[in-house]
Amino acid sequence: MTSSAGNASDKQQSAKGHAVSERGNHLKPGQLGTADVTASTIANIGPGIDFYFAFGVLAVTAGVAAPLTILAAGVAVVLLAFTVAEFTKAEPSAGSFITYVETALGPRAGVATALLVTIGYTVAMAGVFTMSGGMVAMALAHYTSWHLAWGPLAFVLTVGAIWLTARGVKLSTTAVGVAVLVQVAIMVVVCVVVLVDQRGHLSGAPFSWAHLTDGLTGLSTGFPLALYMFIGWENGPALAEECRNPRRTVPRALYISVAFGGALFVFFAYATVTGFNYDVSSIGRSSVPFLTVADHYLGGAAVMAWVAGIVSVLATLVAGTNSQARMLFDGGRTGLLPAWLGHVRSRVDTPVNALLVMAGAGLGIIGIWWVSHLIGGNTESMNPVGLYAECSTMGTIVILFVYSLTTLSLPFFIWRRHRQSFSPLRHLAIPLLGFLTLIVPFVELCKPGQPVPYSEFPFIGLAIVAVAAVIASLVVHRHPRTGSGEGTEFSGT
Repeated sequence: MTSSAGNASDKQQSAKGHAVSERGNHLKPGQLGTADVTASTIANIGPGIDFYFAFGVLAVTAGVAAPLTILAAGVAVVLLAFTVAEFTKAEPSAGSFITYVETALGPRAGVATALLVTIGYTVAMAGVFTMSGGMVAMALAHYTSWHLAWGPLAFVLTVGAIWLTARGVKLSTTAVGVAVLVQVAIMVVVCVVVLVDQRGHLSGAPFSWAHLTDGLTGLSTGFPLALYMFIGWENGPALAEECRNPRRTVPRALYISVAFGGALFVFFAYATVTGFNYDVSSIGRSSVPFLTVADHYLGGAAVMAWVAGIVSVLATLVAGTNSQARMLFDGGRTGLLPAWLGHVRSRVDTPVNALLVMAGAGLGIIGIWWVSHLIGGNTESMNPVGLYAECSTMGTIVILFVYSLTTLSLPFFIWRRHRQSFSPLRHLAIPLLGFLTLIVPFVELCKPGQPVPYSEFPFIGLAIVAVAAVIASLVVHRHPRTGSGEGTEFSGT
């Protein structure tokens, strides 16, 4: 009797232990709806931070008709979003790009993609960390006599954001949703004030091909900048495991976010060009054209535009780390990345290890850059906007490789795993078009004649891809079952 009871107890404990182990590798489902994922995705796109710091260069490159370049980039992003939506409809996964490439092209491609995702998004997020402190320091310097160092501010704000994300995806996503409403509302009000003031001088020139610098050449030259403004659109798929009905929620959020983000960028661009009286050279001389317009037309009330910028960068920080940490988490639990990345904090089901890695690596990049300038005695060039631009460009080059692998993976993924639903148009032609649109930014970002360090970034990007491929081969050779759980055990329902 005692022996039987003991055996039964052992079985119960074993079952409990197995359940805990399994639960430890999963994120809590059913927390997020379409509105949550849409808000998080729009925040990750960053309608404030990306427009503030990218549009000036875009306008100089493309001319008065810069909004046309934004529209072209929006079409390309729709093609990419469609590709990812098809993956998610079939098999939702927090691994997003990593899962889809691995299940389509095999474990070596999966490990390589996991490494590229880790490096690309960590470098890009380092730029966001930079501007969290940089934007606050710039605002204080603009309105007061305080000239605070942006580095310590960036550290404090990044730690605060990571603390918020570690508290749970529902709480952090709700906070991000409020931040999105605030920043968009303020920016729209600024634009409306500008357009009302200039109502007698409104023109269709920003949408005229004739006002695009050098025609198609100007469009293609400005295309990478416009495409960069949309980066963050891929936020939703990484949240799939925590969504209600992810096969429907994530695709909806993808399309709504891209459409909304594109409409905002075009509206902001039109208002900014109008506010400068269609003078591109004046836009180019402004460090942040939107804030210059706000100062000119709103006077003292322009402080709200600075607040919108700060809110935007903090929202992007939270939304970006949330989604990208989940991709690292999924790579860890399936063996494509170190296993300890695949653990969650039990009380709130948050991938804390992955969050800490992203934060530590991002802050480490900032620290190395900061120290190198101090050692070199070149402290005058320690402008946060400079580091933001460098991190954004380098991260984008690596991320473009991830996008490319993903578009090429969809036909193989659907044909091998869901052949009965294969469509030549949806699963071959559209992903191929998406891949072809990525050739333009690759060419523009890699063309010779760019200043240092931008001229070196393409070679660094190619080196990263080569090293990732070698590491992937070694990992799979030593551990043949690497990634065997991708796309099956951890898929959403």
